[in-house]
Amino acid sequence: MHQDPTRPLDETEIAELDQLLASVPESCDPLDVAMLDGFLAAVLLHPEPIAPATWLPLVFDAQGRPASLPTAEAQRRAEGLIMRRHDELAACIAAVEPFDPIVFELVDDDDRVLAGKAGIAALAPWAGGFANALAAFGALEAAADEDDELAGLLAGILRHLPVDPEASAEEQEEHAREQEQIDRESPLADLDEAIDDMVDCVLAIAPITRPRRPVVRDAPKVGRNEPCPCGSGRKFKACHGREG
Repeated sequence: MHQDPTRPLDETEIAELDQLLASVPESCDPLDVAMLDGFLAAVLLHPEPIAPATWLPLVFDAQGRPASLPTAEAQRRAEGLIMRRHDELAACIAAVEPFDPIVFELVDDDDRVLAGKAGIAALAPWAGGFANALAAFGALEAAADEDDELAGLLAGILRHLPVDPEASAEEQEEHAREQEQIDRESPLADLDEAIDDMVDCVLAIAPITRPRRPVVRDAPKVGRNEPCPCGSGRKFKACHGREG
């Protein structure tokens, strides 16, 4: 059966894409699917459009070296899934409409999902992919140097980056101080709250860096944590908000 190439990725396809990316040789330094998601968001927030031919190679190798999957068929499949996720995020950002970032909850040694503040660390890969795109395409960070609001919104995303173990002791101390400051100024209780805050930062950046007329929707948007309009009693993100 022919599948609609514009359809958002479902959970099975997200898992498939993660496996495809994992099949790229580790020496090529590919992104995983959560990092890819953050990377795509940053690409879409860039002040000027970036062609897929420019950013796509960085998905398979963070340094832009030639890299590919084991077969041409797998390469085409991966690129097709990547572009579908890119287009889905592009539509949400253009419409200033919340989206569900690809994030995998963390578990402890007993396979229990980490709750409260401990679970927020699950956003590290997403923020890492976002940071990769900032480093590859410098205009977004350059714009933040001239715009305090934009700088604050970027900090709201990059706050989830872990300390770089290869950084100097001084750099690690500075990172820790910055993390403590933003946690005091904008505390987050758990992963759900952190996701909502991060998505809000992404959507607030778009009108600054890529001002455009929002897409008009026939019906009002529904927040991720609001009750689903279908009347099931579940949150929208756990009900019809999961459908693609």
